Amino acid sequence: MGRLELSHVQIANLNMLLLIAECVKRDHAIACSRFGLDADQAEFLATLAYQEILVLVAHLGDECLFPPRTDLIQVLSWPPQLANAMLLAHPPQPSRPARPNEATPPASLPPCGEQLSE
Repeated sequence: MGRLELSHVQIANLNMLLLIAECVKRDHAIACSRFGLDADQAEFLATLAYQEILVLVAHLGDECLFPPRTDLIQVLSWPPQLANAMLLAHPPQPSRPARPNEATPPASLPPCGEQLSE
């Protein structure tokens, strides 16, 4: 079997996808809340095996899938003892604006963990 060398960005993507997939398998609602997933994203990640995630990451290249918070420097500058409380008071904002077709989520998607009413 050949040796696969991943870039730093690919390693970060691999770690995050594996973490999220494992969290979704354990508790769907908590994973959605912690990682800002919608129900469809969570379901898709739960279906992926380790090898599938590795293959996807290897082929995605150096495109980071997880942008940092816009206030990352501020968050990292907070006193460690207050960081958790401060995070609760300052919800994350994406570092890049949404693409025009992503500005508003489709109305048909329920909040994570809830079922569509029929």
